[in-house]
Amino acid sequence: MEKTLANTEGVPFALVAEHDGAVCGTALVIANDLPERPDLTPWLAALWVDETMRRRGVAASLLEEGCLRSAALGIDRLYLCSRAALQGFYTRLGWTMVEENVGPHALTVYARRLTVPPAPMTG
Repeated sequence: MEKTLANTEGVPFALVAEHDGAVCGTALVIANDLPERPDLTPWLAALWVDETMRRRGVAASLLEEGCLRSAALGIDRLYLCSRAALQGFYTRLGWTMVEENVGPHALTVYARRLTVPPAPMTG
């Protein structure tokens, strides 16, 4: 992960993965990615990895970096949605299935609890 397009004030923010100077993956953390579930927020969304870079850990790195940066912002849970076929991929990476067959595309909703770092001590 060489570059981050980040709003350091909070959500939304974008992550960009590069390999040899070329963009090979992206992900967003946004307020909502699924109109059917407006109560769930924020979401890790729009995960994309170039076909030539798949199965090299780029997606996992983008997901993990999104979680780390969200936790640093004080966010204790992230959501994402995907096609049912990707259930194994997300659950292997620590995401828990919340709901299946959501919306017109029958998406699966996942959540991941984040470890928020302790607030700095003032003295």
